Amino acid sequence: MRKWFTIIVFGLMLILWNKNVEAASFKISASSTKVNPNGSFTVSVGGDCIGRVNLSVTNGTLSTSSVWVEQNYQTVSVKAGNSGTVTVTATPAVGFSDADANEYKPGARSAKVSIIAPSTSTPSDKPTTQPPSTQNPNTKPNNSNQKPQNNVTQKPNTQEVEEKSSNNLLASLNTSVGTLEPAFDANVGEYNITLPSGTQMISINAETADNKSRVEGLGETKLEAGDNTITIKVIAEDNSEKIYTIKAYVDETPQVYLKYRDKEIGVVTNLKDIAILEGFSKKEHKAKEHTISIFDNEHFSIIYGIDEEKNKNFYIIDTEKNECINKIIPITVANRKYYFLDTYKEKEGFEISTIKIEEKEIGVYKFKEGFEDYYLVNIINNEGEIKEYLYETKEKTLQLYTNSAPVSYEKYEELIKETNTKNIIIIISIVFIVIYTICLVILIIKLRKGKSDEKVH
Repeated sequence: MRKWFTIIVFGLMLILWNKNVEAASFKISASSTKVNPNGSFTVSVGGDCIGRVNLSVTNGTLSTSSVWVEQNYQTVSVKAGNSGTVTVTATPAVGFSDADANEYKPGARSAKVSIIAPSTSTPSDKPTTQPPSTQNPNTKPNNSNQKPQNNVTQKPNTQEVEEKSSNNLLASLNTSVGTLEPAFDANVGEYNITLPSGTQMISINAETADNKSRVEGLGETKLEAGDNTITIKVIAEDNSEKIYTIKAYVDETPQVYLKYRDKEIGVVTNLKDIAILEGFSKKEHKAKEHTISIFDNEHFSIIYGIDEEKNKNFYIIDTEKNECINKIIPITVANRKYYFLDTYKEKEGFEISTIKIEEKEIGVYKFKEGFEDYYLVNIINNEGEIKEYLYETKEKTLQLYTNSAPVSYEKYEELIKETNTKNIIIIISIVFIVIYTICLVILIIKLRKGKSDEKVH
């Protein structure tokens, strides 16, 4: 009994295993086996599988370079070349699986379609041969110069219009510096290239696959630190277009570092998307044998720098010492943007502290005595001048500081009470002193009178 049970279980497991193995499928098929030159057809890609499928083609162009299949088939349009065979290859990407999420590596599949020009029949130019005449020999020959109608062959009055080429592919694409990633493929439209810091120029060279097409975007292109996008457009004879894009990244590692307290601040060179503070103008400045960009107003100069934690900010710079002396922190308070300075110098009557304003940490002055909700901050105003403001933490408000301490209504009441108490104490003390003085005077007078009476007796 146990033997038969083991056989049955093993058989069921084998059947289920075979079913799972056969369940997964991956196929590619074309809608036709033949296509006219420059004609179009479709391919279906997919099956009982899940994942990304990368597509490539030879001797043609695809409507997309990849599709996502999820137990279904995806249709992709293909445009054929001029002659030969179009081959479309579908390759599953990493992570491809069967319907049960098991890893599935079916390998690449291909579909081939022959490019065949339509056949054309041309009427013969030779006259039709007539059978020997059966006329009566006594009949006079026809002396007319006109040939019999059935011996005349007429050419069709048609003019074949040549179809313009739609080949808008490149045959090669090269750069003067760096290496394209991935390697050039006529059917791949996007490339990346990484270049070292300080690279300022790149030259793009390319050749078209069809000498009847033209290309735009070649030659030298100026680069900036960071991301640069270069577009190459290929225009076929029939004016159809294909875009190739090169994303060139120039290393943004700063070439100049300036000291700021105990830190090193790198001077950012890519300023194309930076909003410059109002009232400042850009100019060049020599620092540590390099030329950097600084921004001036009539009061001071600033640079745009990056710290060791990759945070970017404006910094006030001492152009003589080539040192950063303060950091500018933009913070929005009550729907208005302010440029705070990171306080760090000593100030009489205050101690240096740190608070967060709108989630940004900033150095501030704290009153040494009382007024725990108020802090003194330095801000650059619209005229580019540095002014002192009071920041109140409960209401999150700012007001210009006038060298007098802030007093709330509650604090005012406390001060009034304290003052009244002091005044009462002073009045009581004065009254006591007056009474004491009067009593003392009376006592002295009595003593003197007593002595006088003793002398009389």
